[in-house]
Amino acid sequence: MQIFIFLTCTCCGVLSGIVYDVLYVARCAVCGVESRAYTLKDRIFTIACDIVYTLVFAGMFIFTSVMFDFYELRLFMILGCALGAFLYLKSFHVFVAFLVKKVYNKVTLKKLSRKRSKHERIKA
Repeated sequence: MQIFIFLTCTCCGVLSGIVYDVLYVARCAVCGVESRAYTLKDRIFTIACDIVYTLVFAGMFIFTSVMFDFYELRLFMILGCALGAFLYLKSFHVFVAFLVKKVYNKVTLKKLSRKRSKHERIKA
C-alpha cells in the first residue's frame, strides 16, 4: 500500500509541475522573461503566482489524500510529491521554458520593428 501512496503522491507532484508551467507562462506574458528588469508590480504578480501555486498544490494534495484515504501524513508522501515536481521541472519544464522564451523574443522583436517603422513614418 505504501508504494501505491508514494506513486500517487509522485503523480500529484507531476501535476503540480503542470500548474507551475501554466503560472510560468502567465508570469512571462505579464512580467517578461528577464527577472532582473522586474518592477514592483511584476514582483507582486510573481508573489501572487507563487501563492496561487502553493494553494493549488495543497488543495491537490488534500484532495488526493481524502480520495484515496491517506489519513496520516508520512515523510515518504512529501518526498513523493517533491520527487514528482522535481522530475517534471527537470524534464518537460525545460521544453516549455525554451518555447516561452522563443515566442517572447519573437513577439518582442516584432513589436520593436513595428515601433521603428512607425517612428520612421512619422519622421518622413
